[in-house]
Amino acid sequence: MKITLISTATYPSDQGIRTISAVLKKEGHDVNLVFMTLSEDYSRNYTKSELTQLAKLCKNSQLIGINSFAFTANRANRIISFLKKLNIPIVYGGVHATICPEDCIKHVDIVCVGEGEGAIVDLVKAIEKNKDISKIKNLWVRKDEKIIKNPVRNIIDNIDAIPFPDYEIKTQYLLEKGRIRKFQEYDLGGQIFFLTGRGCPYGCDYCSNCLFNELYEGKRKKILRWHSPEYIIDGILFLKKKFPSLNYFDIRDDTFSLRPTEQLREFCELYKKKINMRFKCLGDPKTISEEKIRLLVDAGCTDIIIGIQGSERTNREIYHRMQTDENVLNAGKILNKYKNKLAVMYDVITSNPYEKPGDIINLISLLQKIPKPYYLSVNNLVFFPGTKLDKRAREDGTIKNEKDAAYQLNYWDRSAHILLKKKNMYLVLLLNLMRGIVTEKRFGIIPKSLLNYLLVEQRIKKNLKNELLTLIAVRFVMVYDLIREKILKPTYRSLPLEFKIWYDRARYKV
Repeated sequence: MKITLISTATYPSDQGIRTISAVLKKEGHDVNLVFMTLSEDYSRNYTKSELTQLAKLCKNSQLIGINSFAFTANRANRIISFLKKLNIPIVYGGVHATICPEDCIKHVDIVCVGEGEGAIVDLVKAIEKNKDISKIKNLWVRKDEKIIKNPVRNIIDNIDAIPFPDYEIKTQYLLEKGRIRKFQEYDLGGQIFFLTGRGCPYGCDYCSNCLFNELYEGKRKKILRWHSPEYIIDGILFLKKKFPSLNYFDIRDDTFSLRPTEQLREFCELYKKKINMRFKCLGDPKTISEEKIRLLVDAGCTDIIIGIQGSERTNREIYHRMQTDENVLNAGKILNKYKNKLAVMYDVITSNPYEKPGDIINLISLLQKIPKPYYLSVNNLVFFPGTKLDKRAREDGTIKNEKDAAYQLNYWDRSAHILLKKKNMYLVLLLNLMRGIVTEKRFGIIPKSLLNYLLVEQRIKKNLKNELLTLIAVRFVMVYDLIREKILKPTYRSLPLEFKIWYDRARYKV
């Protein structure tokens, strides 16, 4: 069959849809993959010209697949509405389809819930043979004005059986500046995002993983499934040889440091021997150990992102993320020993309407105690549809309409989140302004002495009560964000790849 798969991700690194493409190609099907990339300003949608070009690519297909995140659901819906005139079956998959199938089934007749590898193969076989598709597991199907909600099949336990993601770029396309063109190697930006496992045991209330864990209860042997070190190395080695311009790999597992030490040791030894290229990864404070970090750095890990997310109370009582401040500080001490070789970024979440002023103050205090230097990434809370935190907010009236959920805003749209949620604005703004390079002398753009001045108890109480000065400051931030989005980001994107790499490394070391 001729199949077209469409990604609405803002960057063409979508491993999920590339894996679905690889599975279909393994079955002998002819697959085109189209990355309909747009800016991270989610208010922007596709033009008629862009959709017309997409329709031309899809017109001879026998099946169209599309995926989206909550952020890009409106874009996916616009594509679906435009392509319906082709009278080709459309299946809606991806994270948003899994956590919000009730919404997605309003726009299509087929929605894939959960892991799609087995379901897409069964769907294509049924369409080829003109058989009934209404009983295929993982699919919601509209039939005779009824919606049939099939259960999910058992999860794929041996994920090494899944083929490597499809990077045969000759059959792939990319939307750029209003034109859909053939995908080129330079579109990768010198990097590839690579998942080495599936699943997360934590299931924090703000995250879709809590839903995945519930969806597959009783349908799996274990929550975490790891690719073997040999599988990972073979996949990365193939990509390294295929794309000479690659400079590093970005391992995007929710927490790569969760792997057992023996697995990490085997991976690191193979990576150093066969790949010998820098890489990045993610970790969490509870699973950082001296030996793991030593192994990763020795193998070529130059950057690691550590999720803190909130104060100890916020993590425990609001996010149900069982992590202590002691975990964070212990991890910080270990990571700081490698400060000349390893750039460390800490992630936190703010603009949380359930936080109290003391929670934000405690989080700032924790950030002040972490050994420096490091890079601070401040993200603003998004209520993803279907998550536990989203359900709580809808039930208690925190979310009164879809705009309140903030999933159509980017994490770092600081002023927009502050003005939308209007809770603890002074402290939320202060934390947002702390993002960036952290040294002994400053947090982002804020000198240490000024930060201490702004954190005086009486000053905090005064500014939380009288929000006029905060609102004025938020307006200045809006202007800066506009300049950054319209001038600084495009300028950065136009720079040579070598300069981008130098800049990304240097910003941690200032």
